[in-house]
Amino acid sequence: MHVTVGISATPDGATRQVRLLVDTGAFYSMAPRALLAELGITPASRQKLRLADGRIVEREAGYAFLHYPGRPPGPAVVVFAEPGDALVLGVHTLEGLGLLVDPQAGTIREMDAAPLIAAAPGPA
Repeated sequence: MHVTVGISATPDGATRQVRLLVDTGAFYSMAPRALLAELGITPASRQKLRLADGRIVEREAGYAFLHYPGRPPGPAVVVFAEPGDALVLGVHTLEGLGLLVDPQAGTIREMDAAPLIAAAPGPA
């Protein structure tokens, strides 16, 4: 499934729309380098990424805010796509926005609650 999301450099900054493939097998989201540069988003690191065929590639990554309809903008690591790279919305971004994929319905929906492992009750 594909979704259209907004990307910005700050929560209330200029936003550009981009259509991304929802990929729960991808950790980070990947957006066009030119779009990220236009928004003033700069590389902060290089990430090693494993492709579906097992190859490992390196790409630059930076920080952006993603805007999903009906949700407040959320911070995300975005990978700078090179020519030929798929543009994806990864699971790290989905979960950061409080969203999950419902594979039976083929939709994205809000989490009813974010997962958290609580410590066992006991003496402090």
